[in-house]
Amino acid sequence: MNTVSYVERSPVLADNQRRTDGFILRSGKVEDAEALASLFRISYGETTHPCQNTRYIYNAIISELQEWFVLENDASIVGCSCIARRTWNRTWESCYGVVHPGARRSGGISSLIKLSFEGFDPDPIEIGFYVPRSRAIYSIMSQIRKGVLVGHDGGPNTVDGIREYHFTAIHPPAADGFSHIAPSYVSELKSSFIKDHLYDPLGLQPINGDYPNTYFTGPSDTEEHGSFLYSCDAVADAFTVSGYTGAATTEREVFLELKSAIATWETSAYIGAYMLADKVELISQMVKLGFVMTAYLPAWHLHAGVRFDCVMLVRHRFLQPPQSHGFDHEVAFFDQAYSELTQSLCLIGRNN
Repeated sequence: MNTVSYVERSPVLADNQRRTDGFILRSGKVEDAEALASLFRISYGETTHPCQNTRYIYNAIISELQEWFVLENDASIVGCSCIARRTWNRTWESCYGVVHPGARRSGGISSLIKLSFEGFDPDPIEIGFYVPRSRAIYSIMSQIRKGVLVGHDGGPNTVDGIREYHFTAIHPPAADGFSHIAPSYVSELKSSFIKDHLYDPLGLQPINGDYPNTYFTGPSDTEEHGSFLYSCDAVADAFTVSGYTGAATTEREVFLELKSAIATWETSAYIGAYMLADKVELISQMVKLGFVMTAYLPAWHLHAGVRFDCVMLVRHRFLQPPQSHGFDHEVAFFDQAYSELTQSLCLIGRNN
């Protein structure tokens, strides 16, 4: 992995450490990789979580794209958290927060998250987010730094063979140096859901402008099938489209290529796609294939120093709905809101 070159960073703790409630809080080091991976294996059970792999944590720390923090008790690591930068869209994520089952309800995770934010200075163009898998984690994060829920992922991930939803919560961005363009339909729709529930809490203004000629968004260091980039979780039988490299010039042409690609994944349990929010014709065509919108992500895509909105579309073939871990109300709320938004976009797409 490449080191971060777009922002000057300074260590939060260097080699310093502190004590709290009988625990030691300190920065993570490469020699912690095996103990951290063991902690994730104990805490998560059977899952494809990347942090169960020692090599993944080791490479992440030396890459300087992730800064880890650990909680120690009697020289044993019993908790951790991380700030990870995503270079492909200039975002940062508060992630990988976990505490050993024997050390839960000690306040350790709150201390770790607070520690990770200390001295952290995002670039003005960056946005921060976190992905809570339970209402308990969301409640903890809400007390530390505000995050606005924007939807869920449809449940591609499994823990001990059971699927579960993950929500996305975006932090309000810095006011200075942040340029954000909204799709034209935001100001045209009768429904004010995007403005009232997403833009206003995030402090974003619906400024109209042209979107780039890009269809899907995501990291480029993934697998490729035809003209599409995608990630694959073989254990969860889940595919997520993250890019298009073909020569098509219309949304209809892209859809026909995508339809052919999807046919090769027809029996898959989960297919997801992150798309630029202005591509309403393509969205409406994917809805005909059984896709539903599960999230609207303001300012998620970065192009030429300007941020643009995205949506997440999902098609699944689950025998049982994913676990919500206390997010039952939020799942129902967003599913209804995005069903109504999709109906409006499909009308616009058919009229284009």
